[in-house]
Amino acid sequence: MIDNINLSDPPPRITPTTSKTLSAKRAQTRIQAFLNDFENRNSTLNGGDKAVTVRLQKLNQALLEERQRQKAAGEGR
Repeated sequence: MIDNINLSDPPPRITPTTSKTLSAKRAQTRIQAFLNDFENRNSTLNGGDKAVTVRLQKLNQALLEERQRQKAAGEGR
C-alpha cells in the first residue's frame, strides 16, 4: 500500500495526446463494453465504487439517446 498519498490533492488529470472522431454508435458500443468490464472488475473490489459506474451509465444512456435522435433525423450511420 502507498503511504505517501495526500488525499487533499486532486487526482491526476489524463491528457490525451491524440484524438479520433467516433460515431455515436461506435462510442456507445465502446463505452458499453468498457462499462461491462469495469463493473465486473470493480464489483469484486471493496464493494465497488458506484459513483464511477453511475457516471458511465449516464454517458452510455446519453449516447444511446443521441443515436436515436440521429436515426429519427435521418443522420444515422
